[in-house]
Amino acid sequence: MSESYDVSYPGVRVWCRDESGSSSLLVWISRWSPGLVRIETPTVFNRTVWTVGQARVLRDVLDAAVRCAGGGSR
Repeated sequence: MSESYDVSYPGVRVWCRDESGSSSLLVWISRWSPGLVRIETPTVFNRTVWTVGQARVLRDVLDAAVRCAGGGSR
């Protein structure tokens, strides 16, 4: 069973690494624009906005990568 996440503001922080070391992404949905998924990233502009359809594709790609890497369960 997958874990449930509350992505309403302030969102969910997902830890990762980048060239500067430990970093994170922040994923959230604004109550003012519920059709957009906001992902704050450790990039120069520090945020991207995804439509729900784009977020579904991202989810599917990440799920496939996790399955390929052998991370089928937590």
